[in-house]
Amino acid sequence: MSITSTTSPLHIGDIAITPLSDGHLDIPAAYFSNASDEEIQAVSPTTRFGATCWLIETGHKKVLVDAGSGTWLKARFPETGCITAAGSSLINAANDITDIILTHMHADHIGGLVADGQSLFPNATVHLQNSEWAFWTDENLVEAVPEDKKPIVHLIQSLARPIASQIRLHDGSADLENGVHVAGAPGHTPGHQIVRISSGGKQAMLLGDALVSGALQFTNPDVHYALDSAPETAAATRKTLFAELAAEQIPFAATHLDAPDFGTLTATGSGGYHFKPLA
Repeated sequence: MSITSTTSPLHIGDIAITPLSDGHLDIPAAYFSNASDEEIQAVSPTTRFGATCWLIETGHKKVLVDAGSGTWLKARFPETGCITAAGSSLINAANDITDIILTHMHADHIGGLVADGQSLFPNATVHLQNSEWAFWTDENLVEAVPEDKKPIVHLIQSLARPIASQIRLHDGSADLENGVHVAGAPGHTPGHQIVRISSGGKQAMLLGDALVSGALQFTNPDVHYALDSAPETAAATRKTLFAELAAEQIPFAATHLDAPDFGTLTATGSGGYHFKPLA
């Protein structure tokens, strides 16, 4: 299976990780509730988020990490849904995907799983934390959320139904074997998770939305984001991950960095970090 990408794969031992750009989203500065005036000015009136998914090829498995927006968010974010557009190389090879890891169930991560009420990756096992699936599929959730959140909950639940038979749940961490592991990274959503890849004495991480703004959260990991379900927890998770990444010089990527490149972190000594893309 050959998947087209504008970015070269990162090789971790025997594992290849290929970034797949699903497009981009322009996010209002007001979404960063506790940012300083100077920080807000840096991302005003909007800041561009990338929308990256990844294909992990182990030799035994072809693992898709997140599936982008599909067609579901184009009214607001027209430059999304690229990886699962009709005729894309990923869709042409959809039956070869053995596993899908969902970092969480926001629509820009699961929209690409479903079209016309059908799963687009029918042969894949979909891996999720139990707490994430239970939260979003709760039949009482629509009535529990504010009126302006009801449409997105309806959408997420409609996307969940066609893939329900493919879901494999775990309670915080799981080993997909062949060097691919998932681990809890709470705060953005109740069951948000990251991916750890290890092979040949090397490792890498995929952070999902544990980090959303490279413009703000590298220098100030405490900056909150409006779509974090528990902002303080999200910040604590981010700082824990950043400390590990910097101390061990682990290459990583995150969904919404403005470029799909992997990079490393260096602590700046002021509580922040400097991100350096891999050469």
